[in-house]
Amino acid sequence: MKITVTNTLQSADTIVLPLFEGQESISSKLLSEQDATTITAWIAAKKVSGKAKEVFFLPTPLSASQSVIVMGFGKKEDCNNDTVRQGAGNVQKTLKTQKIATVLFDADLTVCPQCPAAFVEGVLLGNYSHDLKTDDRSEAIELSEIAIFAETATSDVQAAVEIAEICANGANFARDLSNAPGNKMTPTILAEEAVKLAKETGIKSTILGEKEMEELKMGSLLAVSRGSEEEAKLIVLEYTHPEATKTIAMVGKGLTFDAGGISLKPGAGMWEMIYDMCGGAAVLGGMHAIARIKPKVNVIAVVPSSENMPDGKAVKPGDVVTASNGKTIEVLNTDAEGRLILADALVYTVNTYKPDRMVDLATLTGACIVALGHLLGAVMSKSDELVADLTKAGDETHERLWRMPLNDEFKEFLKGNTADLANITGPVGAGTVTAGCFLSGFVGDTEWAHLDIAGT
Repeated sequence: MKITVTNTLQSADTIVLPLFEGQESISSKLLSEQDATTITAWIAAKKVSGKAKEVFFLPTPLSASQSVIVMGFGKKEDCNNDTVRQGAGNVQKTLKTQKIATVLFDADLTVCPQCPAAFVEGVLLGNYSHDLKTDDRSEAIELSEIAIFAETATSDVQAAVEIAEICANGANFARDLSNAPGNKMTPTILAEEAVKLAKETGIKSTILGEKEMEELKMGSLLAVSRGSEEEAKLIVLEYTHPEATKTIAMVGKGLTFDAGGISLKPGAGMWEMIYDMCGGAAVLGGMHAIARIKPKVNVIAVVPSSENMPDGKAVKPGDVVTASNGKTIEVLNTDAEGRLILADALVYTVNTYKPDRMVDLATLTGACIVALGHLLGAVMSKSDELVADLTKAGDETHERLWRMPLNDEFKEFLKGNTADLANITGPVGAGTVTAGCFLSGFVGDTEWAHLDIAGT
């Protein structure tokens, strides 16, 4: 898709005009006097309010553009990036319904350079689809161009829009990985996608197979994949910058399908377990953007990937496995497998790259959904500064986080009967917190945070 920022008038299939709640009229250099009068009359008749995320479509067959879309920005003092982003998603629905290919957005009517960037991001995210249907789409009209009209601060708007496009494309890349069915996104295929990404962006990729993992004594990760015909993979991407003085590591859970192993999940909704790799997909989507934005920091992405299937070779409840740091783990429930693959991945990341900071992301516990629903993710860390930085970033991007405790008392519940640790705690509750406490045993002294994104 072509995305441009311009300070000159140009034609488009539709013009998108922001309107704030309480605004009594509308005026734009992109709008004819007749169309402005018409829209102002609709505002006076209270058919158009400017409320957040409201979309009003007006055909204008006698104008240069064939239509105008008035996009509600809400109250000016309350308008933020997410209001604009979600409103732009609603605009995209209208674009699709009306079969509109080119859009011209008036950025001069917004309040800051970030508003047009949020508009671009919202349209690109709203334009996303993923299906394998074979129906005829020869007559479908796809959105092909978004032009941003900005007479002033054009360079600021251009820079913000470029970042927004990169981030939206990274998110959609992560969505593609996550939405692929299990037979189309195995650990091997996920590794191939990571290698392809590395080649496209000029970053380094390393893929460890089960033989290499055995040499590294990753008994915890390998235990999860034993019941699957698919080979487990440890996917590593490295972005480096010549001026970097710090290294950040991201570790993402990459279960491409989770049947629960011998502790089999209920059949209803089991197909949704293709999404148990969303932590890994988010990490790879992050690298998709990072490699293009080129920040002055080194970034390591590590994704342990496997399937968790029932089989005669599968790990059994009660089995004891040994992680690569030498800790023994009593597997009381084979469906608590995410922490098992993450454990070895965290040890590997710390030992190999010695990052200054490390964050893991995982669809780890149903308990997180019970606690926070689908609106916030949980964050756990001993570092107040890291939690503050992550929470601030989450607020800015509307990927909001809520801190949960990581107290040592919870570790008492993780003691195994015949091993150093058990992978579940029994009927003591606090499933999200105890899972985070389990992972804390594999990060050493590294400044680290765990994000449970099961709901989000």
